[in-house]
Amino acid sequence: MKGTDLLSQGQSVTLEEMLQARDKRAARQRQALNCYSLPLISFTLVAPGTVKNSKVWRRVADYAIADILALCEQREWTIVWEKHVDERSGPEWMAVVCAPAIALKQEMSKLEMNHPLGRLWDIDIIDSDGKSLSRRELGFPARLCLICQQDAHFCARGKHHTLDLLLDEIARRIECYERERCD
Repeated sequence: MKGTDLLSQGQSVTLEEMLQARDKRAARQRQALNCYSLPLISFTLVAPGTVKNSKVWRRVADYAIADILALCEQREWTIVWEKHVDERSGPEWMAVVCAPAIALKQEMSKLEMNHPLGRLWDIDIIDSDGKSLSRRELGFPARLCLICQQDAHFCARGKHHTLDLLLDEIARRIECYERERCD
């Protein structure tokens, strides 16, 4: 099955729904920060196209959350609150963590860069003051394009690659990862 078929199974989401989801996520983030005054991990997927939530995308999100939780456990960082959201705009997860925000961002950036599916994950870290930490502030490179390894924002803005090409590459990465997990 082509990637465009595999990743397009599900309901399309509108721009309005995506904007509403972003606003709701920001409200949840503010509420969590106000309640706990600790750093927050906010996870979403990098899912091009109009289908942002499907069985495949939920599996990719589950892999990310499991690896984030394992990393926190390995570092002995305690998660004091977490929230899962599963809407047409895509799976989301956030967690308040007893950990230094900079260390969280460093480790999550490494996870995004080194995991076979990490390029499909958007793991944001918000410090206890509500400031989102950027990869570049910590000396990490910009995200790379899935296709040509140039700056992803440059390729996305210029629409350098077709949606079908992107979805085929994403499906290939997911299939390879899942095949290796089963071996």
